[in-house]
Amino acid sequence: MRVLLAVLAAFLLLTGTASATSRHIAASSPSLHPEGVSWDPTRGQFLVSSMRHGTVSLVGVDGRVRPLVSGTRMVSTFGIQVDRGRVLVAYGDIGFGERSVPGQSGLGIFDLRTGRALRFVDVPGGANDVAVDLFGNAYVTGPAGDTIWKVTPSGSVSAFASDPRLAAAIGNNGIVWDPRGFLVVGNYTTGALLKVTRGHVDELPAPKLVGADGLTLTPQGLVVITNSLGAPGKNAVTVLDTRTWKVKSQRSWPTPPTTAARTPHGTYVVSGHLDVLLNGGTTDEFSLDR
Repeated sequence: MRVLLAVLAAFLLLTGTASATSRHIAASSPSLHPEGVSWDPTRGQFLVSSMRHGTVSLVGVDGRVRPLVSGTRMVSTFGIQVDRGRVLVAYGDIGFGERSVPGQSGLGIFDLRTGRALRFVDVPGGANDVAVDLFGNAYVTGPAGDTIWKVTPSGSVSAFASDPRLAAAIGNNGIVWDPRGFLVVGNYTTGALLKVTRGHVDELPAPKLVGADGLTLTPQGLVVITNSLGAPGKNAVTVLDTRTWKVKSQRSWPTPPTTAARTPHGTYVVSGHLDVLLNGGTTDEFSLDR
């Protein structure tokens, strides 16, 4: 029995599932202001975007930050996903970057191992977030319009679905692929959660969560991150039952969160102090919290 336990402990240690990971990860990088976060299973680290620098950075569970993607055309980076050895990140210019390329809006695709640029794809509507289906197709929200855009692995762009309910002052924003075969999209201004398939949009019977920003599917349910950055929403993390779309839990957040990443250690929420940036200041500090 002792030998079996020792072997099991060694296995867990090697696979990383037994490593103690802090509930609060404090990180610092010059005026990074991350808006999006994803998990890199190959390194056991986080990937974060940067509204200020237009980069993608690695963040260790110890809070250490180092660049993966930098020096590209991207002014600000937002939602980020890892898929099949690729990093996909929505980018654009909404006036808070170090430089300006008016009208910029697209999807950047990079090699996960090296950070090398594979493709830049222009996407209309002010690209903000991205989800990926089982076939490697990406779906990009454009909060300035009423359309979800599909980007194939070869880089072809087409309108996947358009609907007035996707539009608002800040419209379709957070997006997630549900393996049951549809997308769930949040309208930031109205708080509506929408089920989207090709050419078709239905409103889900979920409560209105004004300020709905990031969406993350977890074993516990759909995690909806809301904030008050651009709408009168709550700084909160809400978990919805994906069968009934009713609230299972809701926690207030001390700073405006933007999205979350599912990891082997639990779901971590990123707070990039975007309120400071939007008010004309900068800070080097940001955090990831479980």
